[in-house]
Amino acid sequence: MGDVSQYFKDYGEEIYRYLRRLVDDEEAARDLLQETFLKAMRYTIEEEKAKSYIYRIAHSLAMDYFREKAHYSSFPLLEERIAANPVDEDDYNEIWNIPNSQEKGILLLYYQEKYSCQEIADRLNIPLNTVKSHLHRAKKKIYNFLKGDN
Repeated sequence: MGDVSQYFKDYGEEIYRYLRRLVDDEEAARDLLQETFLKAMRYTIEEEKAKSYIYRIAHSLAMDYFREKAHYSSFPLLEERIAANPVDEDDYNEIWNIPNSQEKGILLLYYQEKYSCQEIADRLNIPLNTVKSHLHRAKKKIYNFLKGDN
C-alpha cells in the first residue's frame, strides 16, 4: 500500500500540468488535482500501479467536470473566436481548441508527457484501439484546420 502524500510529491506537478492543459483553467485544474488526491486517499493503491491509477482518477474527474458544468462552452468554435478577437491563425494555442476534451487529453499525454499509446491506454484504463482512434481523429481535425478545411 502506497502513501498518497508521497504520490502527490512524485506525480502532483505532472498531473497538474495535464489537468491545466485539459481544462484550460488554472483554478479548476488545482481543484481537480486536489479532488484527485483526496479521492485516491480513500483507496488502497498498489505502488507499482499508483501513477496509472491516479491519472485515471484525474482524467475521470476532468471528464465529469466537463459534463457537470457543461464546460464544453469554454471551447468555442475557432471561427467565432477569430471573429470576436482576431488572432494569428498560426497561434499554437488555437490548435488545442479543435479536438474534443477526450481527444485533447490523449494528445496531451502523447505529445506533452511523451507517453506511448499503450501507456495512455493503461493509465486511462481504456482499450488501446480507442486511444489510437482518438489520437487519429484529433490529428485529422488539426490537420484539416491547418490545411484550411474547417
